[in-house]
Parts: sequence; C-alpha cells; structure tokens
Amino acid sequence: MEPTTENLLLTEAIFHEARAVPDEARNELIKTRCKGNRSLAAEVHSLLEACKAEENEAASCRLESEAGRKFAPESKRAGPYLLDRLLGRGGMGAVYLAHRADGHFELKVAIKLIDLPLASEVFRDRFRQERQILAGLQHPYIARLVDGGVTQDGELYLAMEYVDGVPIHRFCEEQHLSARQQLELFLRVCEAVQFAHQNLVVHRDLKPDNIFIVEDGTPRLLDFGTAKLLSPSLVGQGNEFTRLGLMSFTPQYASPEQVLGNPITTASDTYSLGVLLYLLLAGALPYELKEFTTEEMVRVICNEPPRKVQALDSGKRLDSDLEAILQKALRKEPQQRYLTAERLASDLHAYLEGKPVAARQGTIRYRAAKFIRRHTLGLASAILLATTLAAGIAGVLWQAKVANEERRKSDARSADLRQLSDSLLSELDEAIKQLPGSTGAQKLLITRVLEHLDRMAKDARGDRLTELDLVNAYTQLGNIQGNTYDQNLGDSAGAMTSLDKAIAIAQPLVASNPDDRDVLEALANAQESRSEVEYWNVTEKPQEAIAYMKASAATYDRLAALPNVTPAQLLAVSRAYNTLGDQLWARGSAGLVDLPAAIAAYRKGIDFENRVLRLEPGNVRARRGIGTLQMKIGSVELDTDPAQALKDIEIALQYFDSVPEADRKSLITVRNRAITERKKAMALEELGEHARAIRLFEEVLQIDRQIAAADPNDQRAIYDIGVTLQDTARSYEDAANPLLNSSLEDRRRNLLSAERSLEEFAAVSEQMLRQNSANEDWKVGLAQAQVRIGSLRQVLHLPGESEALSRKGLAVLKDLVEKDPGSEAVLDSALQAILKIEPASLRDPRLAVEWAERGVALSHRKTPKWLLSLAQAYHAAGQIEKARAAAKEGLALLPVLPPGATKPRIRRLLEIESRTELLSS
Repeated sequence: MEPTTENLLLTEAIFHEARAVPDEARNELIKTRCKGNRSLAAEVHSLLEACKAEENEAASCRLESEAGRKFAPESKRAGPYLLDRLLGRGGMGAVYLAHRADGHFELKVAIKLIDLPLASEVFRDRFRQERQILAGLQHPYIARLVDGGVTQDGELYLAMEYVDGVPIHRFCEEQHLSARQQLELFLRVCEAVQFAHQNLVVHRDLKPDNIFIVEDGTPRLLDFGTAKLLSPSLVGQGNEFTRLGLMSFTPQYASPEQVLGNPITTASDTYSLGVLLYLLLAGALPYELKEFTTEEMVRVICNEPPRKVQALDSGKRLDSDLEAILQKALRKEPQQRYLTAERLASDLHAYLEGKPVAARQGTIRYRAAKFIRRHTLGLASAILLATTLAAGIAGVLWQAKVANEERRKSDARSADLRQLSDSLLSELDEAIKQLPGSTGAQKLLITRVLEHLDRMAKDARGDRLTELDLVNAYTQLGNIQGNTYDQNLGDSAGAMTSLDKAIAIAQPLVASNPDDRDVLEALANAQESRSEVEYWNVTEKPQEAIAYMKASAATYDRLAALPNVTPAQLLAVSRAYNTLGDQLWARGSAGLVDLPAAIAAYRKGIDFENRVLRLEPGNVRARRGIGTLQMKIGSVELDTDPAQALKDIEIALQYFDSVPEADRKSLITVRNRAITERKKAMALEELGEHARAIRLFEEVLQIDRQIAAADPNDQRAIYDIGVTLQDTARSYEDAANPLLNSSLEDRRRNLLSAERSLEEFAAVSEQMLRQNSANEDWKVGLAQAQVRIGSLRQVLHLPGESEALSRKGLAVLKDLVEKDPGSEAVLDSALQAILKIEPASLRDPRLAVEWAERGVALSHRKTPKWLLSLAQAYHAAGQIEKARAAAKEGLALLPVLPPGATKPRIRRLLEIESRTELLSS
C-alpha cells in the first residue's frame, strides 16, 4: 500500500476501531471499513497480528518473572525500569507498564519508547521535544515526567507517571454524572490545558483517550508526543515533522487549521476541547466522518457546521446557553472561537453560576432574566418588603426624616465597604502579592483605599461588622505600606499609622466581644503586624516591638482555646509564634536576645501547624510553615551546633519539597526554599566545607536575582540579595583564612571573589539607602562592607584609595555605636571592623576590648560568638591570660562533640584563642 498521509491515517483509524471490538467481530468490521481495498485490509491485519504477538510476548515475560526466571535485560529493560506489559500504541510510540527494578525504591511508571523499526532522527528530535515539554509542565492535572534516558539498545525512553484510570467519557458514563458534574470535571481539564498554554505548549491532540480520570475523580492530561512549543526557536522541528507527512492530530478532534496545515495556536486546543465537551454532553461527536481521506476531512471539519445537540437522535436537549458555548468553541475561524481554555472555562463558570455567558450576545431581556433567576428569593423579599412599607407608610411618615438620614449613612458605609472589599483588598491584595512586578499595583491600591477608610471610620462607632472590616482593612493596608514580611513599599511611618488605627478600633471591640473569634483574630493580626513593622524599621525601640508581639501571641492563644477553631486561624497563631521567635533571636537590644525562648517559640508554632495537618493532612500552608519554622530552629543552632543545624535544615527542605509541584513554583515557596538553601550553605561553612558552601551560595544568589528582576521595587527581594552577597563574601574570606583552611593554594582567588561580592553588596546597600535613608541596617551593612573592601584591596595590593574607603566605613560604624550603644548588631559589626581593618595602623585594641566587653554583657555571657570576639580583642591588646579565659568560657557553652565529629568553625577559633600564649611566644 502506498504510504501516503491519507493511507496512514485511515490505516491507524481502522486499526484502533478493530482493537476495540471482540476478535470474532474484527474481520467483518475490517471488510466493511476497507470497502474492498485488499492492500488496506492486509495492512490492518498485519498490524493486529504484530500487536497480538507483542501482547503474547509480554504475557510470556510476566509468567517467566513469576516463575523466578530472569528477563533478557537487553530487550526488557529501560534504564533502571523493568517492562511488565504493553499498555498501548499510537503515533510514533508504544507505552509499557514498568516498575523500578534497581532496588532503590518501589515505583510503577509508564515507559514510552519509539515504536518504529526505521525511526529517523526526526522522530528522535520529536521524542526529545516531548521530554522537554513534560519536564516543564508540573501540574496536578497533567501526568508528570518521572525520568528519561537511553536504553541499552541506544533508544530514547521516557518514564512517566502511571495513570491508572479510564478515559473521561467512559468515566462520565460509568459514574452517571449529571451535566453539572460533567462540566465541573471538564473545567479541571481546562485548567490543565490553560497551564500548558501559559507555558507556551499547545497539546494538538486533545481527545478522551488522552484525558484519564483517576480513582479520586481528578483528571490527568496525557501524551504530549504531538504537542508543539510556541517558542520560536523550536518551530523548525515541528515544521520538519509535518513536512514529512506525519500529521499530529486525531481527525475526529482536529481543528480546521490542523486539517488544512495552517499555523497552530492555542485556539486549536480550545476547538478540540469543544469537541470533547460536545461528546460529554451529547453522547456523540459534532461531525460524522465516514472516510478519513483529506477530501472528506476538509469537507466535514472545515466546511460543515457542527450538528446541534437537539438535532441528534439521542433525545438529549441542552440549555440554549450551553448550545451557544459549544457553537462558539467549534467556530471554523480561530479568531471567532474561544482563544484560550481560560475563556472557555470562564463562560462555563458563568453558566454554572446562572450569569450571562459571553457566547450569547444577550439582550437586556436575556440579562434581566438571568438576574431574576439568580436572585429570585431576594427579589421576592424585596417585593414583600415594598408591599409592607406601602401598607404602613401612612403610620410612619413622622419617622421619615430620621430614617432617611440613617439609611443614607448606612448606604454610604455599605457602598464604601463593598467597593473596598470586593474590588480592592479582598480580590487584589492576595492576588498581586503572588505576582512578580506587583509593586505598582500595590501603590494604586493604597491610593484608592485611603480615600475610603478614614471616612468610614467616622460613622462606624457601635457597628460591629463595619468596625471589624475597618480593623482588617487598616491592617492589610499597613502591611502593604511597610511590613518586611510582605512585599511592601518601604513606608514604615505610614504603616505604623495605619496599624495604630486598626488596634485602636479593635481593642474596645474585643472588650465587648471577648469570645468572638473574628474579633480576636483581627486584633491579634493588627498587633502582630504593628510589631513586625516597628521591629524591622524602627531600631531604637525593639523592646516595644517584642511587647506588641507577645500581646499578639496572647490574643491568639485566647483564640486557639475557643471551640471549633479553624485551620486558617491555627495557621495565624503559628505565624505569630514564628515572628516572636524571630524577634527573640534574629536581632535584639539590651539583653533582649533569648535563644532558648526563640527555639521554644518556633516549636510552639510547629505544634499549631501540626494541629492543622491533623485537621487537613494536605494543607500546603502548614507543610510550608513547618519547613520555615524548622529552618529557623536550624538557624538558631548554627553558631553553637552547626552539625545539628544542618540536620534540622535538611528536614526543612524535605517539608518544602513535600508540597504539590504547582505550589513549589509559587513566589513564597521559591523564596523560602532559597533562604533555607542559604542556611544550609552557612552550616556547611561553619563545618569547614568551604567549596560546597560557596557553590550553594552562588546557586541561591541566582534565584534571588531572578526574583528581584521580576519586580525591581520589591525591597524584600533586594534584601535577600544583600544577605546572600554578605554570606558569600564571608565564605570566600574563610576559605582564604589560614586558621580555618589548611589548603591555601587559591587564597588570592578567594580574596578577589570576596572583594567582588562585597562591591556588589555595597552597590545594593547604596540603592536601598537612596530609597530609605533612615534604615540603620543598610547603613551598618554598607559601612562594614566599605571596611572589608578597603582591607581586602590592601592585602591584595589593588590600585585605588583603599585606606580612605576603610577609614570612611569605620567612621560611620563608630558614629552608629555612639548613637545606639545598646545594639548588639551595630556593636558586632563595628568590633569586627576595628579588629581586622587594614592597614593595621587603623586598628584600636583598647576600643575593641571596650566594645567586646559591652557585647558580652549585653548577651549576659551566654553567647559563644561574643566570647570569641572578646578573646580576640584581648589578644589584640596583649592581654593573653584574659584572652585564654574568655575563650575557655566560650568553649564551655558549646555542646559536647561526639567522637570523630567535625569541629565547627567557632570551636576551632575558640580553641586557637585558648592556646594564645603559644602564639604570642
């Protein structure tokens, strides 16, 4: 038989039809469908015999396996997977059920192999493209790529998620789903297709056999072997594949542009979705193809209008809105149908909610009828109310003036609340926080909201619901203005003003409603946000910030003790303890640092997250929350027990990786995981694994830069870059330190890398200070960087005014210490600068001792890091005995190491200082 495209398509169609009927009926079906074409019939029979032989071989292999005999690995293996049986063939591939057989873990997969005896490189390119497409599509409704590689025969294979389910049309029939249930299931399919489109992938072969429904009733989109990437760099591959006559579609579900060979867009997939929806609702296809010739396909698919469901013999009838949606989805012209799966889904959602659908150019009468159906009860109540008012109006005329005035105020408040909550805070805030580039949208949000809130607050006294809405609105607004824990605009003063208003309204509200969960949560949330803004932006009053956070935790505890507390409220309680732990550990003043209390707060937060998981085992926020809290526990342990910290941080990464694939790509998960990877690098650095730590720091830095590039005004992303740059520079410096690294061949290279990282950090700091010149953290960071850059240039003999730069940074640090003598963070930065600055003539051992003694006193002699600094300061001042004593005191605070354990960085440095008399001699 001549191998034309028409013949190939017709052969494949008859082959699949014959496979679907019993053996005894196959000959008659082939005879009828081939219409006397002996070559065609012989080709179909040949394919059926080959398929049967393959199935028999697979069955024989299974029997041999059960009997304990070995497979021939060269024919039955694909990488670590052992093939069990054939699942199906189609297009260029065959799919086998397989299991992992290397003993590492148990896993069932579907293995796809090229199933052509003379496969050309074009087919292999196509196969590689399918692998590339699947690797980029991580969605709960798309069968995921598990693995891929090359068999021992040199053929490519893909290992995909094994989907044990049935085609979507069979599932709907077997489960007797109603039209509404079918539409709800179909909407999930649209979600998967839209996700593919957003990732520049057009499936091109959407049909029931490629959409399976698994046991829990969710769909899985399969077989991207015919998919097309919309990326211009890959268009050539698709053209070559088509040029050779290998058409990438199933005729019954193909769009007119596919049949005609015209350019393919996302509208082609929405056409196929329309055919699928027609099949589900009508039980038949919108067209009847009697032959699979090009002439027949062009005539039917490209020219004939789809049959209306009412015209079928099935007796089924559809609502006129559904009929209009089907007709729009099946328009011949791509630009006239739904351009995206999202638009098709939007119209179906509107239909399910009783709203007008875009597919109908509805009249006022049509829209009014829709409104009446949606609001029948409300309209009936309104009519009844109007009747009652009319009957009693004569007796209440004297109240008209007062009633009108109250109604005017109430209506104004209601309109404001509706505009605020419906179109601004409720719908926009949470959505734009997850989108890169959202800072501009947030500024617009603030401008609009501030016009409403203050006016509403004047008339809200005594109205519980309005006051509660105001508390929540002011709190959301304050977070957007200046809360470091959210994407924010850096307006800390404006944020505290908004949050003070929220608390002032909430406190009397709680006093009059002590067991009201919503009111308690609103107050606790406002107190928490107020604490966060003050703690991270107003450095002179950290104790007030911690007091606010403790008050928030106490309010949340009252909430958590009430019956029927919700998972969302438990998550809010955990969040408060998370923040309290941050404040007790991350930065304190005048003895406020309390590491055991910080760890206790984090563990209490984990307890609440676990309460959530007991209620909702699949709760993503709880899993992500435990990961964050576990990471912070590891961070607290870094200075004293980095080996244990590494273990806790690894646990945190496991929790982040346990969330669904789609959530792993969200901004919050990507950022939190990057921070955790940075903490892991810090633990490796403390354990002396400099090379591993540096590689990991550089990987994290790339992620930080990608997040910041999406929104250059996102101060949180810029802060992450600054922290990672500082840590990277410190790691390079430690790698060049002869006290910490016995291999110093690359010392100059490491010091140059440290200098480059610090230069970039200095540029970031200057940028941030231009936006917020009062931020003390960036001032300290920039000054310390200037000292380190100048000192490194001195050591490396680089050109430039290195000494002037060192002097400039040191002067700023001294000034900051004088302005805030109780800040441990400022004191530590200044002390490290004055101990290590180059040239050595700029060092001041006397002042170093004074600052170190102050830092040890502020930490109540409980922090090994401060005792190390004190020992180094005494050493620099020539007070050897005091240096040894301080070092031994620091060593006593460290946990006992198990035999053979790696000594962390701080222990090695303290041990060196404890033997300082040897060095001095």
